[in-house]
Amino acid sequence: MTGSTRERNFCKRCEWEFKGAASGRKPFAVPGAEPHYAPDLPFRSEHITLDVAVDPKAKTLKGSVTHRVRVISPGQKRIKLDQIGLKIHETLLSGKPTKHSIDGHTLWIELSTEAPVGESIEFTVNYSLTNSRRGLYFTGPDKDYPNKPYQVWSQGQDEDSRYWFPTFDYPNQKATSEIIATVPKGFTAVSNGALLSKKDEGTSTRFHYRLGTPHVTYLISLAVAEFAAWEDKGPNGLPIQYFVAPGREEDGKRAFSNTPKMIEVFEKKTGVKYPYEKYSQIAVQDFIFGGMENTSATTQTDLTLHDARAHIDFSSDPLVSHELAHQWFGDLLTCRDWSHGWLNEGFATFMERVWIENYTGEGGGVEEAKYYAFQDWKEYLEDDQSHYRRPIVCNTYIAPFDLFDTHLYQKGGLVLNLIRQILGEDLFWKSINLYVTRHRGQNVETLDLIRAIEDATGKNLRRVFDQWIFSAGYPEFELTYSWHDDTKMAEFVIEQKQICGQASVTVDGALTPLFQLPAVLEMTLEGGKKITQKIEICSAKERLFLSMPSKPLMARFDALNSIPKTTKFPRPKEMLLYQLANDPDCMARIEAIQELTKIADPEIIEVIGKAIVEDKFWGVQVEAAKALSDIRSEKAKELLIRGLKTKSPKGRKAVVAALGSYKDADGGTALKPLAEKDESYYVEGEATAAFGTAKGRSVHPLTNSEIDEVEKFLILQTAKNSYRDLIRGGAYRGIVELPGIGRGERPKALDALMAASRKGSPLDARTQSIVALGRIAKTASGSERAKIISHLNVLADEDHFRIRMALLSSLAQAEAPEASAILYKIYSNDLDGRVKRTALSVLGELRTSGTLPESVGTLRQSLEKLEEEHRKLKGMVEELKSAQKQG
Repeated sequence: MTGSTRERNFCKRCEWEFKGAASGRKPFAVPGAEPHYAPDLPFRSEHITLDVAVDPKAKTLKGSVTHRVRVISPGQKRIKLDQIGLKIHETLLSGKPTKHSIDGHTLWIELSTEAPVGESIEFTVNYSLTNSRRGLYFTGPDKDYPNKPYQVWSQGQDEDSRYWFPTFDYPNQKATSEIIATVPKGFTAVSNGALLSKKDEGTSTRFHYRLGTPHVTYLISLAVAEFAAWEDKGPNGLPIQYFVAPGREEDGKRAFSNTPKMIEVFEKKTGVKYPYEKYSQIAVQDFIFGGMENTSATTQTDLTLHDARAHIDFSSDPLVSHELAHQWFGDLLTCRDWSHGWLNEGFATFMERVWIENYTGEGGGVEEAKYYAFQDWKEYLEDDQSHYRRPIVCNTYIAPFDLFDTHLYQKGGLVLNLIRQILGEDLFWKSINLYVTRHRGQNVETLDLIRAIEDATGKNLRRVFDQWIFSAGYPEFELTYSWHDDTKMAEFVIEQKQICGQASVTVDGALTPLFQLPAVLEMTLEGGKKITQKIEICSAKERLFLSMPSKPLMARFDALNSIPKTTKFPRPKEMLLYQLANDPDCMARIEAIQELTKIADPEIIEVIGKAIVEDKFWGVQVEAAKALSDIRSEKAKELLIRGLKTKSPKGRKAVVAALGSYKDADGGTALKPLAEKDESYYVEGEATAAFGTAKGRSVHPLTNSEIDEVEKFLILQTAKNSYRDLIRGGAYRGIVELPGIGRGERPKALDALMAASRKGSPLDARTQSIVALGRIAKTASGSERAKIISHLNVLADEDHFRIRMALLSSLAQAEAPEASAILYKIYSNDLDGRVKRTALSVLGELRTSGTLPESVGTLRQSLEKLEEEHRKLKGMVEELKSAQKQG
């Protein structure tokens, strides 16, 4: 399953997910968390039949569910099913009425006699529901959005299927399934498996689907809408179906067109054919995740549908490949309990990278995949350092949703790539093939993967799994390099600093170990000759002497960049400059930029600026722009202005953001043309935000009339339509930086934000304006802050997931103690585990932050002036160094 950051969708996450504040890492297990284990299985589920009538307009479902189970444990006199909020009308045993009772969230069905072990039992529950808030979602027009179409879609993961039909709602067993759905004529019902029949019956249409491969109940799916549909063909004639709202067909083709090629790549790599009768992708409105890998019928957010201009920067491939990979990893093989969820999500995240590596079209290939994984690493690292640290396999939580984080996704995927490098390409995929074929149709845990690797390769990787999966954290390396010319020896010292001088250090109740693993040192000599030295890191400090025929021009540690780690590796300037100029590996050039930034003399600044416009890969351009933003000198600013002409829109966007961070009026002037018009929505939106920041927070304060012009421009930008309201969102971020905003001096701009956050505005505009209001509230005057908090309190009465997550982010940034009542209200009323956990996290931060003083605005201006003086001083020092060098 996937949600979204960096123009990408993550299964269960959201772009407004709260990350914690500067107060640092917190324990993962919040108060009330307990160890969880899979429940007992007195019955083995064999087949589930759902026969439902859905009315999208009345928001009702009437149905019956028939379960066929086999008795495993003796002495069974009744059957337990999970259900919440359903109206149970009748229960039948072998077609005859039988007694039932409801105890909280449990439905008990009485058996007429004690069921013998091995016997097959079939029973039926007739039930109904109206306007459910979980499990099955009804969306459609209302007074604020009168043109919204009627749609109904299910969402079962993690344990939400019980909200729309009585079932065994845990992932430790599987059954075949069929759904018979009767819907109003003109509507289409899409579900798992093959469509056996479609029949008109008066004013209704009856769809009958059947899936012959066992799967878990959270993957049972139903989507109902007036869809536009078309079909493609995959390997061996596999039917690939697409369903979108009418009028969005071209956007759908743009989003999903690579699906057949992805199936080919995944079949080739795993050695296992796509395992189901067909593959459907259904784009629905208001979906609470990015995508959900329902078996053979993936549900996806319609936010992934995009126009040609958005396609310049944005691709749906990460989302599409992630959910497709789940058809093997998560559907065909499913984690036995949620603590092993990385076997679903880590694999799907890793397979995103595999697709990019093997896709030769625009934006694909090995270099793109390396940088994609680097972004995964940075996202995980931020989570680990500012939020919490935990082992990947962890069973202590409040709700399973708690586990669906960067440890499960990004770190899980990165560890799989590490294992691939340790085993080598052939042995890795041989292991994966055995793992999938041995356990297809079954539930798995991490030990099953360990044993498959052992049996396929003869290699025992239990230490690797103990360190990376069952322990927490990662190695933090510090390296030193020196060249001994008299002996022609290169000396390397490699230390692991995460252990703090001890055998291990306890972090959040889990051990961050001393890592023992293979690594590679790579030296480059004259003529481009490379010498590679494989080493085994076994202790806290390793000292190596390597004989070389000549002094290396370049030295790299972990040249394949396969180890998830942090590294401090200072090297002579000339080595780093050579690496930036000559290494074909994009990650080597990025590493060189990061180390050169720590030196940052005039020559280095010039070279980094040159990389923005001349490097062949946009990811290097992005990191070069970030480096100049960190250097913050006059020369760096000039080079960023020059870098605005870079051809890559992704590189150009990074340059824009870096220039905006300078808070310099001249930089703002350079940004305005891109804010007015750029081929890329992303660049235009970022330039709008950066223009507002550069002008509004300029260390050389603008006059009131100049600020009026900036405000006027930003308000005009809010009238521009764009994909996911990127330009409006940029204007909102720019408005936040206007002097006097939130202090009664910019009422028009504040009113624009307030209006955008209300019902009737587009959803993306609402979420972005809500977050902006929280940022303003942080430093607003008492009356203005009270006005904003009161407005946010009204928004808290809504039950739309994305609105509530944006609201929580807004309240976190506001740092207002009076927001506590709103947070308690959200926590109490919401049913979504992600919302509840985030609300608790924000409440925890408020306990330590409190209200900022009124003088904070003045303090910030003073700091920015000091920063400007420091930047000028650095410029003078650079000029002096340059003059001395020339002299």
